[in-house]
Amino acid sequence: MSSVDAHDTQHTIPTFLIIFGITGDLSRRKLLLALWHLYRNGLLPPQFRIIGFSRREFSNEAFATFVREALADIFTSADAKLVQNFLNLFSYRQGHFDVKERYVALGEYIKSLERAHHSPANKLFYLAISPSHYEIALQNLHDSGITKHEHSAYPARILIEKPFGKDIHTARALDEKLSALFKEEQIYRIDHYLAKEMIQNILHFRFSNFIFESLWNTAGIEKVHIQLMETLGMEGRGKFYSDTGALRDVGQNHLLQMLAMIAMDNPEKSDALHIRAKRAHILSKLRPVENLSRDVVRGQYEGFVLGDDIESDAQTETYFKIRAFLDTPAWKGVPFILESGKRMRQKIAHIVVYFKRSQHALCATTDSRNCQNTLTFTLQPQEEISIQFWAKKPGLSNEVEPRTLRFSYREDTPLSHLPDAYERVLYDCLNGDQTLFAGTDEVLSAWRFITPIIEAWHAEPLHTYGQGTDGPESESFDAYA
Repeated sequence: MSSVDAHDTQHTIPTFLIIFGITGDLSRRKLLLALWHLYRNGLLPPQFRIIGFSRREFSNEAFATFVREALADIFTSADAKLVQNFLNLFSYRQGHFDVKERYVALGEYIKSLERAHHSPANKLFYLAISPSHYEIALQNLHDSGITKHEHSAYPARILIEKPFGKDIHTARALDEKLSALFKEEQIYRIDHYLAKEMIQNILHFRFSNFIFESLWNTAGIEKVHIQLMETLGMEGRGKFYSDTGALRDVGQNHLLQMLAMIAMDNPEKSDALHIRAKRAHILSKLRPVENLSRDVVRGQYEGFVLGDDIESDAQTETYFKIRAFLDTPAWKGVPFILESGKRMRQKIAHIVVYFKRSQHALCATTDSRNCQNTLTFTLQPQEEISIQFWAKKPGLSNEVEPRTLRFSYREDTPLSHLPDAYERVLYDCLNGDQTLFAGTDEVLSAWRFITPIIEAWHAEPLHTYGQGTDGPESESFDAYA
């Protein structure tokens, strides 16, 4: 938690959430819905307002219609009075992100709302805009004075979506800009995977169950496989994706954050300071990839270059697989396989921990499988934790078979609604809790590992793979232990 107590933040002063780019895709698909669920469940501060800021011309009434249409499916079954009260939280100001005067005007509008509340407000600025606008928006926020607060105990909070730069150089430049304008405790770098229920549970599962503690290292674990596979293609993101690629889009952030949660040391305290420090430490121990031919595979699905806004000779990867290692005694020699792809055979996001096999196991099977225990944290298609054991088959033989213990969040939780990652992002930021937000050391360590791969791997072949498959062939990769 920050120095601001959550109860004080929510109940003592008004709270204003200002969303830059509120008419964009992220807001329509994620933020508005997350805000509705928080409101419906009574989790927003009593004196709360949402101010939209974007380039489109809207009156407050027209913007309320925009919000209503964006949430039409949800509102259909909701209480009409509750919906109207929710819509009453919104107001709108038009402006371009590169025009300082519009920020000044926005600041005057916020002051008028504060006067109406007879109190200065706790202000959160959410940059749901293209990363290309980050620097100018941050500079204008600072120079216009809009982020200043007469009470130092309630500094403005800045929420920034990934990606944080395109490589270590641009990430460091953006970080220097942020550090020059705002304090670290004001900056909330969003990687929504950290806010997913299953990712949060990794730490609780690991450090609340003694039976795994002695095995959670090179002595007990053979390898860890982290996969984020999608059946979808570009879905209108062709221009962005052709300039970004899969490794920048999900490798530098989502997959490495999942690696950090699996491999980090016990933080001993469940607060932002300790947890973020342990994540940052493990990411700083990533060993640079020295042999790309052996440890990296990159691919592109057939038909990618036929998509809208994609050049016919684009060398963009839509798939990658990387073998990563950590230079720590606890994880010496344990490979972490990072794999992600578009247009794959199945949609799945999970982490599979493969434990080492016993040298003296009583393991008679009828197939070629060896008895190996696995622990799987699944995010998609359903949130669950499963452990594969081996047990004797019923009957007169001594043959064994795999058995699975499974805990499903959706089937076993009493909650009628499992909170979405963006609900948690907004809720934690409102409460000043930075635990599930990436710190500057985490971001730079991740880019320090990824950038040399991006700069060098174009000398390696770009394999093509069929849509709806498991990706390109990688026998040499898989053969290396």
